[in-house]
Amino acid sequence: MVSVARRRFPSRSGMIGGDRLEITLASGAISRLALDGVLMSEVLLDPPLIASYYGPELQERRPSSVDELPEELIYSVLAAEDAGFLEHAGISISGTLRAAWANLRARGVRQGGSTLTQQLIKNRYLSPERTWSRKIQEAILALVIDWRYEKRDILEAYLNEIYWGRSGSVNLMGVGAAAWAYFGKHPAELDLAECALLAGMIRSPGSYRPQAHPARARARRNAVLERLGELGWVESARVAAAEKAPLGTIDRPLIARRAPFFADAMAEEAAHRFGVSALRETGITLLSTLDPSAQKAAEEALGWGVKALEKGWEKGRKGRPPLEAALISIDPRDGAIEAYVGGRDYGRSQFDRLAHAHRQAGSAFKPVVYAAAYRDGWAPASTIEDAPFTFVDHGRRWSPRNSDGQHRGWISTRTALTQSLNVPTAKMALRIGLGSIVDLAHRMGIEADLEAYPALALGAMEVTPRELATVYATLAAGGQRPRVHGLEAVFDRGGAALSGQRLPAPERVLPAEVAYLVTDVLRGVLDTGTARSVRGQGLVDRLAGKTGTTNSRRDSWFAGYSPERVSLVWVGYDDNATTHLSGARAALPIWARFTQSVRPPNGFTDFEQPAGVIRAFVDPTTGALATDRCHQVVSELFTEQSLPHGLCPFHPGRALLQPEDTRIERERQRRNPFRRWLDKIRGRHHASNGVI
Repeated sequence: MVSVARRRFPSRSGMIGGDRLEITLASGAISRLALDGVLMSEVLLDPPLIASYYGPELQERRPSSVDELPEELIYSVLAAEDAGFLEHAGISISGTLRAAWANLRARGVRQGGSTLTQQLIKNRYLSPERTWSRKIQEAILALVIDWRYEKRDILEAYLNEIYWGRSGSVNLMGVGAAAWAYFGKHPAELDLAECALLAGMIRSPGSYRPQAHPARARARRNAVLERLGELGWVESARVAAAEKAPLGTIDRPLIARRAPFFADAMAEEAAHRFGVSALRETGITLLSTLDPSAQKAAEEALGWGVKALEKGWEKGRKGRPPLEAALISIDPRDGAIEAYVGGRDYGRSQFDRLAHAHRQAGSAFKPVVYAAAYRDGWAPASTIEDAPFTFVDHGRRWSPRNSDGQHRGWISTRTALTQSLNVPTAKMALRIGLGSIVDLAHRMGIEADLEAYPALALGAMEVTPRELATVYATLAAGGQRPRVHGLEAVFDRGGAALSGQRLPAPERVLPAEVAYLVTDVLRGVLDTGTARSVRGQGLVDRLAGKTGTTNSRRDSWFAGYSPERVSLVWVGYDDNATTHLSGARAALPIWARFTQSVRPPNGFTDFEQPAGVIRAFVDPTTGALATDRCHQVVSELFTEQSLPHGLCPFHPGRALLQPEDTRIERERQRRNPFRRWLDKIRGRHHASNGVI
């Protein structure tokens, strides 16, 4: 059994912790959890620090309440700085007289004789200059403060205000920051020796910094311990044991921002949702949704991907700015952001491409077109002709082309989307209406203004990666648009939760059956379509996704998803330069590497088929219900609205209702070549039967 002391920490429901967690292991797995003796099915642990917001003075603050501090820490500070704090009225007469005599002898102000209250006033309200007038002001204010406030309040303000040295380039203000920087602990977890060390450092944090001056720090710590014994505040046996303890400090500078793009985005969200416009050195705590392990995997995958591309497809492009990329990963069930990388190097460019870069979506937008079509009664088996056409509008001509310049004749919409064909997609958009597509795109998460012109169907409009990720999150959530967010809660410096603007519940924008049809088709993109290369990389889960490549290959996209995770990758140049890339070449490998890194131990969850989805056998050449005489038969999905009513008109026979019928009929066709020849010379024609 392992026993863990949980420190106090912020959670979605407020401040929790300050208790003991018991973990029982069996066969290498957790078999029992108990919190202060109460059995629990799950327990939250202290979230790691993602980022800190610093002002020009680079001050780290972690306010702590006196009630949560150990007695040894309070006694150590008083012993080191002001043993008579609880008795005097803000100033110490004996200390002041002693300092005055020393100053007179030195013919200037050399000693302060300051009480803890006076130190607080000097640090917060007065200048650090050593003059008689400032000392008089300090004494008067100390008397007023001591009369006005409780000793507890003065002590708490002092402990949260005092300067405790530096960690890297950051100034440590208050005991919370000091405990974390020097010991990696909350102040409540400090032992006697650690408390004495921190208290001893107050006089001169630079001189007694344990990492730089360990011998000097040890001597000062032991002096404080001896003083505690002299005052009778700590037993002599404990003093002796603490004097032998190692310093126990860590030598790891505080990390300013582990996820800098995300930190900037959350500052914007805090202002928008919670009205918090100032975060620097305010003591405000933001509780985020970010998964540190997923964030690390995202940064590693993105860095690996752009370097590989610059050594490969984009090799030799001298004189251009570096290739850029961005990645966002969302839980579609509630819209929580789990990984957020707005660019390859925050130190070089702080521009957040996920939230603020407006790029053409290209083929990554096509699922919206087919979602609108399936909502209007089309189905994956519905056929449409992949043949050249020209659209004329107000004298302007538009003739879309497929990326390979080929045309395939009559094909199913499943094939059109899986193979990312432009011509049938454009025809589809014109049939169902561009206004309908624009409306659905906005409802699914695209906030940019969209014009209802034909090229819209092929993604010829600008969106942000975050907006496009919301579209795919809507599909992954079964047609319910989640509100993408990165903050769970915001707390003031005292630990009280701020009310803020509540996130609206996920909104139903697409029938669940329609979302499932689109998802089922997009699963084929990874199996047989433009993203099939991921199967060779060991990613075998039943995931859905879509590549995207814009004109002149300026933007490369891939978005892939499961019921519990949606991840989107964009690759391109900030100056919109052309590339040798595509969604499959550039974005897909990064997505695959990241997705493999965050894959659950038992794999990603498969999508559950809604009750309103029907499976039936169809002839793929006509899209009609198959008979026992059809040459080709496939099993396909429909909604009740899109299910064909008639049988295949060119192969009259009985309807195929069971899988066994398909097996028997295929065997009969294999044994009867004359019948196959007879059907062939009759010619194949495409019936309308509700399809195009």
